Amino acid sequence: MKNNYKLAFYLFFVCFALVSAAAGARWLHGFDLWALHTSQSRASENLDRIGGVFSTIGGVEVSAVALLALLVALLFTGRTVAAVRTLVAFVAASLLELAMKLWLPQAPMPEESGRTTDFSPLVNIDYPYPYPSGHVLRSVFLLGAVFLLWKNRGVRTLIAVTLAGMALSRVYLGVHWASDVVGGALLGLAALVWAFGYRKEGEPAWLRAARKRWR
Repeated sequence: MKNNYKLAFYLFFVCFALVSAAAGARWLHGFDLWALHTSQSRASENLDRIGGVFSTIGGVEVSAVALLALLVALLFTGRTVAAVRTLVAFVAASLLELAMKLWLPQAPMPEESGRTTDFSPLVNIDYPYPYPSGHVLRSVFLLGAVFLLWKNRGVRTLIAVTLAGMALSRVYLGVHWASDVVGGALLGLAALVWAFGYRKEGEPAWLRAARKRWR
């Protein structure tokens, strides 16, 4: 099982590197333009509002609170190694995202494509380049962690729908290319697999009993 996680990490990271190289060389620009025009072909104010909600969910402020809650939950349940690896993976992925937005020469989004702005973000920084999508990166990592830890079909379905909506909204709102979204998702998955892809720690008997009761 551990080797499977290691293989998944390398697979996601290599795919991320390949997409990053293609985006930087602008080989995906034609596809990005098609995806942008297609997603905005039936634009409406209601879709703008929905997209704004997804923007808030993936924002830095909400993600910081969600990360803190996740770390507290992991520590409270005795998963100290998982908490440390989660923090390290999140910080490393965020630093890589920052570096690529500063130096990877992805084509900027056309100004006329912007449907709306995010809902009053407290942290709003303009980067030279849009690749990869930080909203998607953070959402995939944090919601993916909940997906792995909470084995409930309803919760997992809601997470899958939320991630799909997040990915689509970034392109629809005209704030990211489709390749930015794909890159963010791949980086988030690589970080997620690294954080949780190791031999599980033993957990207290009361926690195992509680999980069995609520499944």
